[in-house]
Amino acid sequence: MRTLTVRKGSGGTYATGWHTLTVSGAKYGEYNDAKFLDVWFKNYPENFTLRVYEKRNTAGEEFAIGGVFRFANAGISDALDGPDGNVVIKLDDSAETLVGHQLNVYFHKEGEYSRALRQVAPTVFKNIVEEFTEADVEYWKGRAEKFYLDYVKNSTNGSTESVTTNGTPEEVVPF
Repeated sequence: MRTLTVRKGSGGTYATGWHTLTVSGAKYGEYNDAKFLDVWFKNYPENFTLRVYEKRNTAGEEFAIGGVFRFANAGISDALDGPDGNVVIKLDDSAETLVGHQLNVYFHKEGEYSRALRQVAPTVFKNIVEEFTEADVEYWKGRAEKFYLDYVKNSTNGSTESVTTNGTPEEVVPF
């Protein structure tokens, strides 16, 4: 007779492609003076995370981690019309506000392991700031896939490689 222990909460699939995931936890950290946000997901083990490094535009506004909150529809409390016609979103960026919210996350292979692409896409929703339709979701998925093909995937053998600048991973242009 044999026994087999199955880890509870590790039943998620790791197939390459898009997965709609529910955030189960999030935490800020720092590595080599670069700030990041780690995100964990329901039904996936603790060692499978999405890590997004802080990036700022030329005006000094952080957009990479902010985009995770935007696309998760998390922590958004108000919006103001800016002088240039853009909308300024007011949000609570406490890591805890992400818990229970959903994101579309692209899984890719890195050798024999699956990784979560740091470029995420929204789900369909409407809030006080904006609305994401199926067409919008497909648009953002397409941008993330382009990022994957342009900066992550190594076209010679199908594995992936990290792209770094000054010790921190490259990010995409602001939203």
